[in-house]
Amino acid sequence: MNIKCYYSVLLLIQLFLINSINALASDSINVNNNSFFSFDEQIVNGTTGTPLGGFGCGAIKFDANTGTFSAMTVPPADAYDFKNVADAQFQLFTNRNGQIETRNILKAILTHGRPNDDAIWPLHKVDFGSVNGVRIELTGISPLDNKDYTNMHLPYALYEISLTNMESSEVISAFALKWNSESAPFFSLPAKGIYSDEWSILVKTSHSKAGVSVGDDKENRFLRSGVCSSSQEQAHTGKVAVKMNLLPHETQKIYFVVAWYDRTDPEIGYYKNLYKTPRAIAEHGLKVFSKLKYNAEKLVTGMRASNLPGWLKNQTLNTLVNVVTNSMYKKDGRVAFAEGQWTCFGTMDQMWLARQIMYMLIPYYAWQELAYWARTQMKNGQIHHDFNVMSVGKEREKRSILVSWDDTEHIDYRNIQKWVDLNCGFIISVFEIYRATADRKQFDLLWPYVKKAAQRILDQVEQYGSTKYPFTFDGSENSYDAGGNPDPYNSNLSAVAYKMMIQLAGEKGEADLVKLYENAYKMVVNSFHNRYIRDGQFVAGKHCESIFAGQWLAFHLKLGEIWKAEDTDFILSKLENYYYPYYRGLGYPEGTYDEWSPYILAHYGGLLLNTGRLDQWHAMQKDSYLRQYLDRNRVFDHPLNILPLVNEPKWVSTNIKSKKQYISIPAMWRNYYDIVGFHRDFRSKELWIKPIIPKTMNHEMKNAMFISPEGYGYIDCKESGEYMQDREIVIRTESPMPVSTLYLSDNFEENISVTINGKKYPFTRIGSGYAKEIAVRWNGKITEKGIRIVVKGTPEKKVIPIPVKPVTGVISNSSINQMSPYETMEAENADKLAGTSIVQSNKGNRYVTSCNNFDYIQFSNIDFGKKGATQLKIRVSGLSENSEIEVVLDDTSGTVVGNCKVPATGGEEVWVELECPVGKITDIHNVVLRFYGNSSDNLMNIDWIRFK
Repeated sequence: MNIKCYYSVLLLIQLFLINSINALASDSINVNNNSFFSFDEQIVNGTTGTPLGGFGCGAIKFDANTGTFSAMTVPPADAYDFKNVADAQFQLFTNRNGQIETRNILKAILTHGRPNDDAIWPLHKVDFGSVNGVRIELTGISPLDNKDYTNMHLPYALYEISLTNMESSEVISAFALKWNSESAPFFSLPAKGIYSDEWSILVKTSHSKAGVSVGDDKENRFLRSGVCSSSQEQAHTGKVAVKMNLLPHETQKIYFVVAWYDRTDPEIGYYKNLYKTPRAIAEHGLKVFSKLKYNAEKLVTGMRASNLPGWLKNQTLNTLVNVVTNSMYKKDGRVAFAEGQWTCFGTMDQMWLARQIMYMLIPYYAWQELAYWARTQMKNGQIHHDFNVMSVGKEREKRSILVSWDDTEHIDYRNIQKWVDLNCGFIISVFEIYRATADRKQFDLLWPYVKKAAQRILDQVEQYGSTKYPFTFDGSENSYDAGGNPDPYNSNLSAVAYKMMIQLAGEKGEADLVKLYENAYKMVVNSFHNRYIRDGQFVAGKHCESIFAGQWLAFHLKLGEIWKAEDTDFILSKLENYYYPYYRGLGYPEGTYDEWSPYILAHYGGLLLNTGRLDQWHAMQKDSYLRQYLDRNRVFDHPLNILPLVNEPKWVSTNIKSKKQYISIPAMWRNYYDIVGFHRDFRSKELWIKPIIPKTMNHEMKNAMFISPEGYGYIDCKESGEYMQDREIVIRTESPMPVSTLYLSDNFEENISVTINGKKYPFTRIGSGYAKEIAVRWNGKITEKGIRIVVKGTPEKKVIPIPVKPVTGVISNSSINQMSPYETMEAENADKLAGTSIVQSNKGNRYVTSCNNFDYIQFSNIDFGKKGATQLKIRVSGLSENSEIEVVLDDTSGTVVGNCKVPATGGEEVWVELECPVGKITDIHNVVLRFYGNSSDNLMNIDWIRFK
């Protein structure tokens, strides 16, 4: 079988899984003739553990399969990442009637070769099985508290141990946590725990007569008697043990708090304003243990209680790991999120997509982050791309240094003066969080910066706008820095920004601004239609999923449709005939950086959801889930890329890293909210209840949870009627939610009736196309008792046709490259040129230029043979001091095998030949050259490369 045929078959198998697995809690799928694997979508087992830790504080993880720990005591993961903690483990001692059984390293019991654990943020559940008739279970807890944020931004993780005597005789049980403090020795706190300058482990128990012993246990006494020994010497390894008698069938709990304290950087964590030692932090953790456990379990239990597909709930909920792995909270209050994968911090173009769930769940941090963006806004109104101090070089740890408050003119990773989407993203985020929280004080502080960002967009229209199609762009730039046409995305997104400015300026009573942005909105809507639809300038290609991102966002935020339904259908037909999601899912069986998972799932997948194309959305998002969760190494380490199809499932992870976990992955929450149907304007007390029920749910949604700054709530919805147009909806909220107007889906021709709690209400039909709604003035309050809404009528007979099949097979770039790595490979002949361009000198020499920060070129499927290469020779002209080329295998997030430092050579065509060692490369690989430097301009020019 040739390799293209192989990938086509593999894609067909995965699409079969997409369409056949999702409705089942546990399936058996035939991998080959002799073996089966169990795929339980209700749990997430086999990872190296949920990252547990406070916001901006780092985290620790417990690998239930190996019984080992890893830790990241300085955030974020893409700078510092997790490292193994040597000699850290759970231990057990039992004695039943003189029969002693112990475990030196406790590990989860295995089922079908996989550990019995469940890693779902902010929890980690582990089943250690039974030893000597004692059942041992663990619940790991990451601090979550959006009422008292002091409990959330502390460097600690919590572990509850449950010991149950399963038999009818008493048993002596002891449980211990052993830890290594590395450079600082431990001190003992009798009957409480241990502490050092870096770590502290404290314990309490539900058993009133339990004994707590602490020490270094050098004599290994615990495994003989259940009690720690303590020597007179100071030791870097310490142990905390709890010993108790368990009556027949009795259950007792043990509560451990593991706290850490980093002293390498005085500004690294806000927590340093609150506590001076890890011991004090651990003591606080014991005090709030039950509250934090309640908060974590409430979120997970609430999300999983619905009948939404298990894969969707787990995929969505685990994106919140970014709260731990990517967060930064500096001592002076600066909040930022790390990009992941590229070691760039802030990243407005990516983060605005993910910020929605942050302001829903933890709005305080979202406001703090937006204040940082505002106060670093350039004097010309431009919003920055990042907060990095660029002069520190490419070392990941140093790149965690952020610019100060009010550093308005700092250098970004590249020149961003043409980036329109950064300004749009800032406006969108402030609009969204203000609408969700109704925090007028915070909004008023940011309003001057919002006005400057909006004016900056108008300035960019003047500088980079089209003369033929006013208010659209020619030659602008944005997030798509690795190829694709940025102009349609900027034009589309600016329409949403103008629409928001009309609302906000109206609320502020600034009539002149309202008129200004009404004109801008009218112009860009008309010009975009004329340019990309009427005159056919929309060209399908790389990143074209972004073409109607503004229309999607308007649907998603319930702002009404911007362009008519026929325009939406036109664009969707073009996208469908390029991506074919119904048949190919995400496509690209080998994976790719040419399209980005969170972008395509939000921009395109969200548009599919909001226009009733559920089968196509389902094929895309389920495919993304399978590519990630069939390889457990990727659960907490998902890069921006579209991941490759998984040929053979990897059910047990060996990857403790999270440095690739990407900043915009939580954008998937936007699709979740569209499915659940909850949208809210807390300012006006308006409420949208418009569930979208996936076909696999048999026309009924039960207990679908939503999160808002007002509290949690739940939605039930049952569809009926010839076209499933009739709805019976129940919404319940844990806290009272006042409502002025209710908005419901309008899928009707006529004869509509709306009843709320049995009473018939008048209504108004508003909107058009895919944004038609039924508006009901209600002026009531929703509580935990809920309200019941019934809407019925004659259906609108609109059917979305099944997409046309592609006439060609899946595109694959897997054929072996004819270029030899041991001969000169011209840079301009690279298979991928991301962000770069090709120029020709006066002498006829062609080379690659515009090699900015994080740009790359790729030579695909290069065959190094069995002997392999250990050195790279490259002809380059360096244009900036301290520039560097990183040699990476397979894809942009792959293994780094070498680095080449590029000196400034003195001119565009002043060439030098450099020789750089690389780790031995054998067999077939993609070769990626990534560029880094301290300048935001072109770093170098590349002529050719050769390996030896």
